[in-house]
Amino acid sequence: MSADALRSPSSGGATEAPPARRYGAFLSYSHRDAALATWLQRGLETYRLPPRLAGRETAVGPVPRTVGPVFRDRDELPAGADLATHVREGLAASRWLIVVCSPAAAASPWVEREILEFKRLHGEERVLAVIAAGEPYASRRPGREQEECFPQALRHARAADGTPTGAELEPIAVDLRKQGDGKRMALLKLIAGMTGVGVDELAQRDAQRRARRLAWLAVGATVGMLVMGVMAVMALQARNEAREQRAQAEDLIEFMLGDLRKKLEPVGRLEVLDAVGEKALGYYGRQDAAKLDATSLGHRSRAMHLIGEIRGLRGQRDLAEKAFRSAAETTAQMLARAPNDPQRIFDHAQSEYWVGLVAWQSGDLPVAAQRFGEYLRLARRLVVIDSAKPDWQIELAMASTNLGAVYIRQGRVHEALALFDETLRLYEPLTAQRPELRVEQAKTLGWKSDAYETLGDYGRAAEAQRAKVSLFDAMPDATRNRIALMGRVNVAYTLARLELQMGHFDRARAEALDAVEKANTLTSVDSTNKFWLQESTRAQLALADALAALNRCTEALEPIEAASKALPALRSGNASNLDVNVLLPSQWLDLAIRCKARPDAQLLAQAREYLTQARRLIAEPGHLTPARARSIALVEFLVGRKLATSGNAEAAQAHWRSALSMLDASALAIEADSVAALKAQILLHLDRASEARPIVQRLQTRSLRSPIVLELFGSPTPGESVSQPRPKE
Repeated sequence: MSADALRSPSSGGATEAPPARRYGAFLSYSHRDAALATWLQRGLETYRLPPRLAGRETAVGPVPRTVGPVFRDRDELPAGADLATHVREGLAASRWLIVVCSPAAAASPWVEREILEFKRLHGEERVLAVIAAGEPYASRRPGREQEECFPQALRHARAADGTPTGAELEPIAVDLRKQGDGKRMALLKLIAGMTGVGVDELAQRDAQRRARRLAWLAVGATVGMLVMGVMAVMALQARNEAREQRAQAEDLIEFMLGDLRKKLEPVGRLEVLDAVGEKALGYYGRQDAAKLDATSLGHRSRAMHLIGEIRGLRGQRDLAEKAFRSAAETTAQMLARAPNDPQRIFDHAQSEYWVGLVAWQSGDLPVAAQRFGEYLRLARRLVVIDSAKPDWQIELAMASTNLGAVYIRQGRVHEALALFDETLRLYEPLTAQRPELRVEQAKTLGWKSDAYETLGDYGRAAEAQRAKVSLFDAMPDATRNRIALMGRVNVAYTLARLELQMGHFDRARAEALDAVEKANTLTSVDSTNKFWLQESTRAQLALADALAALNRCTEALEPIEAASKALPALRSGNASNLDVNVLLPSQWLDLAIRCKARPDAQLLAQAREYLTQARRLIAEPGHLTPARARSIALVEFLVGRKLATSGNAEAAQAHWRSALSMLDASALAIEADSVAALKAQILLHLDRASEARPIVQRLQTRSLRSPIVLELFGSPTPGESVSQPRPKE
């Protein structure tokens, strides 16, 4: 369901101003692939784009009349020239780098150097890959390393020292092999990526040129035949050509929305695909779905899925939902034609998932539960049809996890736990065949931990988190595997929070220290990776929280300050990430106030600024979740305490009432203990002790012993003391 791309993500611009670009592309290849490189050079240099397209502005610049000339060292190198110097000049003067990928190319030091030099000059973005032989990512499979076709410099971003040891990339290549795109379609895809030409325009031009060629051949071959025979042949050719043209247009639509999207997404350039999406919608809008065959309907539904994904990532939730619902109508029609066809069942299951996901993101839990429930029903049908097929077992596992997540929010926690247990049983045999599924298995354990935490069973929540550790440790090269390391960071700071909630402050500190150490390992590799920086900030805040609970606020100031420095970088250009803009700043403000990390006036100003921004962010439907409501209510509560201390009782009361309203607006069927504890504190400060008393009494029967709860029970926490009455037993 995820999309692909042709262009590599940018990991930094050129380090020096390039000279005028005399070449459309530089062809990098092993000389064992010389024959194929010659064909590719000739194909690119002889391709002519229609005059009506020349000069049109696209996402990659004005459309040229041709994509050539193409630099190829054997043809371009003059006698006696210095090879290294000349190649470097050719790379500097080329707009694109095209790498012919094969096991020979993957082993060639010259190909590796050419890729690194091009990236140094122009950045990561304009590197295109063409598979000639071998297998992509074979180096990840023990025993098949010699089949790898992608050079190291394609699989990794260029690091600051010039070596291919940066972030791991997944280059998506056109495939010249018969089992892939084939030569003709691969050439079209390359030209589409290099020119930014509209999807069906390129296919139509190519189809028209071939039609003219075939027509002339037909005329020459049928001279002397009867007119009716000629007309019959031409009619048959026209019909076949129309079918082929439609197939090519649909294939190119999937390529542009899929392959290209996957490369543009990491660099935040999805707006480039807006025009492609509009073109695709117009193309399919002119078709009568009832008259389309199954293949065309499949193309249509996949295109709608991809358009919906892109619009969702662009924050256009309504337009995304429209595309997903259109896809669901198409896949439902396909399923009605072949109700027992596993592929049709699978296609419709994907549509139900995407519509359910939009509902989940919008906070429409009934619709999300309905759609995810249908997704689960269809996945179970697939398993009944073929229980031995791993792909169907995986769909069932993912569908169960998705519905379970909705059930937690609906207060149906025990039903959620049953689904998670079913999922984990499914993953046990699957991970033996596909070790990469351990990541999904760990996610399910994370949801199981959330479910137990919702029930107030912190011991089992921690047990589920610890079960994730063995999964990450079992991943290949676990000590250096960044996915495994990131998972361990997440487990460690989550366990720190759970231990803190159970009152095990020393254990919380130990887990938080482990999280910080592992997070530092990640950020030392790439300090610009915002997701890793976010995980590091969570770890620092968890450490500060544990130290504050241990009355060691002086030590807590260091991680508080580290988080303070990271938050602006995280929030810059990341306005849509509500965790970064709502949850983390609230936690930082709480710790900064408790440990007096800033003067009171400065903290009060920061808290007010936070409340203004946070209220604006959660105003959209679906954005107010219980966790975000508690974060905002906590800051309202803290501001009220500051104002009450300074003698402004009326303003303090207003903030506490606002905090209480925020918690009530996001109330769940099962109220989390942390929310209940904050609510009890607010009620006490509003002199509503009779309402707070049953909450405190209920909390005393639970295992929650976090600092805010201990304060309720009469044990003050670090920071300012509060002289509010405690409810009596």
